[in-house]
Amino acid sequence: MRIKLYLSMFLLSCMVLLGITGCDSRFKAEVTLTKYVTDLSRSQFFSLSAPAPVMPMGLPSLRDRQQTLTQFDIGLLDFLSLQQCDVGAVAGRKNSILGKVMPDSQRFLYELDIIRAIESCDIKSDDLSDELKLVAKTKQLELPKAFSNAIFNGAESDAFFSLSNGYLPLDYSTAQQQDLLDALSRLVAIGEALPRLPTVDGGKFEEDLKILMASEFSGRLLYSLVQITANLNAVASQVGSLEGVCGAPLTYLKQQFEVNYVETIQPYMGRIQGGAYQVLPLLNKLINLTAPHSDTMSAFLAQFSLTTSDSVWAEYQQASQWHAKSWSNLFSECSVAISSS
Repeated sequence: MRIKLYLSMFLLSCMVLLGITGCDSRFKAEVTLTKYVTDLSRSQFFSLSAPAPVMPMGLPSLRDRQQTLTQFDIGLLDFLSLQQCDVGAVAGRKNSILGKVMPDSQRFLYELDIIRAIESCDIKSDDLSDELKLVAKTKQLELPKAFSNAIFNGAESDAFFSLSNGYLPLDYSTAQQQDLLDALSRLVAIGEALPRLPTVDGGKFEEDLKILMASEFSGRLLYSLVQITANLNAVASQVGSLEGVCGAPLTYLKQQFEVNYVETIQPYMGRIQGGAYQVLPLLNKLINLTAPHSDTMSAFLAQFSLTTSDSVWAEYQQASQWHAKSWSNLFSECSVAISSS
């Protein structure tokens, strides 16, 4: 009777947990991590609650992302004299009602167009020619800023870096992100070509930003890494303090370790790492190509670094190693072999 009651209570708790998170694929990984901690804690030697969700630093406000571009005003007479070449038409596009509120992605494309128009225009007035050459030179130097605004300031980046989208799916696969990799590669190619004034297909550029938006990858990755890190650190700390568990107690703990971690969590982590090793090098190239950023934005973007010792990625790697070492030491002390992943 007690067994039936226990099973009923367990099933009820699972239904409640799944009702809150399981029906939403964004949080199925949370159910899995919680189950790992909960199953281990059923041992009298293991006292641990699932860590509360940890929030990494979120995408800064637009004010901290926006890079200021130099503004230039051309007098009416000068403007009229430029109607004979593309400068007048391009400048007119910017000065229109829609041009004054153009999104940063369109502003970047405009900057490319106006530089190219100035360089190709045969201007009769020496003074106006010198003035516009200075404008073109300044705008070309500021192209990384305009490119940064296009990448990081729109609704696309809000979704790409959002922490509200939860974990990467439990069944996540790198095969699902080829479009994202292609889009990032094209954006990196544009960034690398800025000194040479690249010709950019505006439609494809906007489409690539939409691909970033649809993927929600960076925010989901960041959120997943931080939660996994917290759970692995909590388990590792508990495992490292265990004493007198060789024998039957360890048999139970080993079973939960293998069923929950080896068979489910570890493969999930492997898939996440595979995706991160493909995406993060490209993302970090974009970050470097659009530097310098504000201090707040730099701190946010530093979380994605693969090389610094205090990044979210580094902390995740350290947690993974500590977790593995804690279990390995315990199994070694009790002369117990573990199944391979």
